[in-house]
This record gives sequence, structure tokens and C-alpha cells, in this order.
Amino acid sequence: MYHDGTRFHRWRPPNRRSEQTGVAFHHHSASWYSEAQCTEVSTFMNRSSPSPMPRPRTQLRQSSIALLVGVPLFVTLTMGSLTHAEDRSLRSAEHIAEQARVVWEDGMSANALEILDQGIHDYPDALTLQKLRADILTTSRGPREAVEAYETVLAKIPTALDVRWAKWSVLTRSGQGEESIAELGRIARIDGQNPLVYFRLAQELRKHNRLEESLESYKKAVELASNVLGWRLALARARFDVLDYDGAERDVQYVLHNISSGSPLELPARNLLAQVNGNSIDRGRRFDPVLTKEMTGAQRKEWASIRAEAWQLFSMGRYQEAEPIYQRMLALNPNDALANYQLGLTLMQLGRCKDALTVFGKVSNLDPNDDDYADTMFRMGQCFVELEQWEDAFVHFHTLYDAAVEFEETNKHVRLPPDTRVLDKQKIARWLEKVRPHVPELATREADAAASPTPSEESPAPSLSPEEELYARANERFKPQKPLDPQASLMGRDADFSWFRFVIPASKVVRDDFPTGAHEFIPLYPGDSFPATQAEVYLVFGLVSASFDAVPLTVRCFVETSEMTGEQPAVAQDRVMTTMNDQSGYFMLVPPKLGWTAGLYHCGLFAGEQTSADTLVDEVRFRIIAPPRSS
Repeated sequence: MYHDGTRFHRWRPPNRRSEQTGVAFHHHSASWYSEAQCTEVSTFMNRSSPSPMPRPRTQLRQSSIALLVGVPLFVTLTMGSLTHAEDRSLRSAEHIAEQARVVWEDGMSANALEILDQGIHDYPDALTLQKLRADILTTSRGPREAVEAYETVLAKIPTALDVRWAKWSVLTRSGQGEESIAELGRIARIDGQNPLVYFRLAQELRKHNRLEESLESYKKAVELASNVLGWRLALARARFDVLDYDGAERDVQYVLHNISSGSPLELPARNLLAQVNGNSIDRGRRFDPVLTKEMTGAQRKEWASIRAEAWQLFSMGRYQEAEPIYQRMLALNPNDALANYQLGLTLMQLGRCKDALTVFGKVSNLDPNDDDYADTMFRMGQCFVELEQWEDAFVHFHTLYDAAVEFEETNKHVRLPPDTRVLDKQKIARWLEKVRPHVPELATREADAAASPTPSEESPAPSLSPEEELYARANERFKPQKPLDPQASLMGRDADFSWFRFVIPASKVVRDDFPTGAHEFIPLYPGDSFPATQAEVYLVFGLVSASFDAVPLTVRCFVETSEMTGEQPAVAQDRVMTTMNDQSGYFMLVPPKLGWTAGLYHCGLFAGEQTSADTLVDEVRFRIIAPPRSS
């Protein structure tokens, strides 16, 4: 560890590499490893650790004395030019910035800020000092002060993109959604030929249900990257959601006419075309369905207007504010299964498991699909544990475990498709082990049942009835012949925003340790564009809610070409394991063996053991800029 005892360090959590996949694993909790396993990686500068230096106050006093002694000598020898004085001032400001940076890297943020405050007093026009001060405030739990410091720089250099991206990152991480979107809009106006910034702006506007503005940003992104056909599907979906069905169909047909046979984009394009043509209950976000016959027009309008606000607050972790909105939604439409489920999760986050159980019970009565039903059962089991209702918890977890065992036994000779979702037997077993000591009678009964004789494996298999044989043949016939390609599975539809609150590409990352033992990972020098010489690209993320258990998260990045191919290998990938109560983390993307090539990069984010279209929950993009040609 390399820190001042309470804040951030300059050590990267150690990696271990999978022997099967070659993907680097790293845990975000350093307590999982011994000191001997740590490897040093600077999260601030690409150089070795600085040597010890005098205390900052002594340094400043020495510098002041040197300047005072130099003045009469300077006046005696020569008057010099104004330009020379300005150059000397600039060098002095850079020297102060270097002093502050070294102290900051040693984990002493407060001392570094003292050095900078004195330097800014002496050199008020030195914007380098102002920018460095803002960067330090970013990592010192002072988002408001950091934003103000960045705005001081932007008041003098409004087109400084690096400063605007840094300000946007602070606004995004601190949950200031509207302000961060406004800043992203300013970046787009300055960097007007960058298609990625328009694409990101469109996605953020979409999250806030500003669909008409999002559509305009998608149009601009596609105009600047017209050869990337996958983006046109996102544009088609944006048109569909504002009920421009004709425009959506034109964009989808354009993609279908320009892709090659067997393209990964073909299946999502045809799925979206079926929706556009009315072969789905989904008619777009702006479509106003009649939810119940008893609802008045005003009630339907209110329900449609507040559901986006409820989801926004939920995704930002503002559960106290989200709860009354979900309650109002369910008063308007009690059969809204998704609102019931999200209200249950909200109440769990607020520590109100008793109320959450009541809500989850309603979800079970709304005929959910198998996945939603299993997850609701699991959440109810967790709540019963929280309330120490051990028998109910045991019954719920045991039911899930039996279902997992039955599925495994039934399909042990069946080769399942790679995107098949199954219950995590090991995870459920861990919760059962936690509950079992509190219910010895039930545990004994379970052990007796397990020890009872089972039918011989040599017993002949029961014959199928004619109806069962017909069903089996029909089921085999209608199995999907071609799984959805993970690279294209989010094209033309929304990401699953229930996992990541944000994902920010950055050049560096720093870890802030709290006295409680929790920690936060903070991006430094964020943006969407990096030089070809970039050592690593970090994807720093925040989770919608803290992890309930260890969850593997994976990122796989590809060069985003005009048309993706299923055989395209990932050029960069990483895998992390979140631990209990983690709310942030990062992926580290190491450049390929031959280095980064200029172009757009599309990264898929996966939650779970498998990386497939079914476990793809979000995506992020960045670009590599080619070095300027020498004239």
C-alpha cells in the first residue's frame, strides 16, 4: 500500500489470470490478498516514485527567499523584457505545480492544496495550478469545489476539452444528471466532428426520457459515422420511440440492404423491423397504452410522465426519493410488475425488508416469467435472513436449490446454448449454509431425505406419451438456430441499466479509502479520445446498488468497423470480481501486442460467469486518435 493512512494509494490490486481464458482477474478489495502479492502501478504519473522532499511550507519559504534575493541582482544587471518575466513566471508556476503533484501522489491532498493555494495567490493567471487544484479536489470528496475550480479555468479557456471532460466526470459521478448532460452538450459543440460525443449524449438523454433531443443527437452521430451500420439501428430505435414508424423502417431497411449475408446485425435488425411493423406489444416509449379501463386520460398521462423519473432516481441510488413515486405508479396501475419489483428493491435498499416482502409477494401473483420469479424468490430469502425469519428463509433458498439441482440433473447430457440462463447452485448453497445452523430440525429432515434410497439409474426411462413426443419435436424445431451475437445484441434496443450507473473512460484511476473500510475508484483525465501511445485505458464504473455477493464482471472490446463479423477477436478485455458492498470499480484495458490502432472501439460489459448476448448488460465506447502527420 502507498497512501497516507486514510486516503488513496498508488498500488493496483493484484491480478490473477485465468488458465482457461487468459483473461486477467483482479479484485477490487485489496484485503483478499497478502502484501507479497501486490504489484506497483502508478495511478498518477508514468514514472517512478518521487524521492522524499522537504515539507511543503519549508519549500515555499525557500522559494520565496530565492525570489527576493534575485530581485535586486536582476535590476542591477539588466531590466530584461516583459516576455522574459512572463517566461520566468510560467516556469515558477510549473515548479509549484510539480511540487504539489509530488505531495499529492504521496497521499497528502491537504498539503498539496495548501501549496497550490499559495501558488495561485502568487500567480493568479496560472491556469495549470487551477486545473491541478480541481483534479485534487475531485479525489478529495469535494465535488462542488472541484466543479467551481474547473469553471474558473473554463471562464478563461472555454474550449479546453480536457477540463470540460473532467468537469463532466465529476457531475456524472455525483449524480447531477441534468448538469452533466448540459456539459456533454457543450463538449459536443466544441468537438463537433467527434461522433462518439454525440452518441454518448444521445444515450444519456435517452436515460432521462428526453427522447426527442436524443433523436437529434443520434442523427448527428450517424451523420458523422455513416459507415457504422450498427449505429443506424440505434437511430431507428430512437425514431420508433417517438412514434416515427416510417423513419424507423427506412433506417432498418437501409441496414438490411447494406449488410452481408450472415451478419451479426441481421437478427437484431429483423427483430426491430418486426416491432416497427406492429408484431409486438412494444409500440415505442411515447405510445400511450390504455393500462386499465378505469384510468382517466389524466391518470394515464401522469403514469407515463413519472415512470421515467422513478427509474432515474432508482438508477442513481436515490431510493428515498424514488419510493413515493413508485407508490404513486402502483396506485395508478397496481398490475405494473416491473414497478412492483423495483419498489421491492428500493425498500430493501432503505432497510425496510418487512415492507419489501409484502411488495415481492404481489410480484409473485402477477404471473412473472421464470427468471423474474426466481430472482424475486431469492430477494425474499435475503429479506427473511435480514429479519431473522430463518424457517421462511430456509424454505425459499431450499426451493431454489432444488430447482437448480433438478435442472442440472435433467440437462446433464444436454448441450445448452451459450446464452442459457440457469440458477447459480453454488451461490444459493452459500445462503443455505448461512441459514442452516438456525433451523436444525429442518436441516436434519433435509439430510434424512437426501440419505433415502433413490431409484436405480439402470431403471428404464419412462416412455413418452404421443402428446409429449409431439411437443418435444415442436420444441426442437423452434429452437433458435443462430444465437444472438454479443457484439450486436444491444443494437436497436436499450441496455440493461440496472447494473451500471456510469462507465467513464479515463487515462488514470485513483482509489479513495474511507475510514469505514469502504472505498471508491475515481477516474482521472477522463474523456472518449486517447492517443495511440496510450499505455492503458481505464473504464471506471459505478454500480446502481452495492453488490449483495461476489459477482464477476467482464469487459470485451472490439474495433467498431462498418460491419461487425462474428469471428472478430477481442482486442482488449478484462475481468473483475466485485465483493460485498462494492459500489465502484474499474477495468484496465492493456493495448494489443502491436499497440492501439486508430479508430472506434466498442466495449461490451457482461455480468455473470458467461459472456453472451444474455449476460450483456451495457456498453461503452472510446476512440484512438492517430498521431498528426509531420509536414
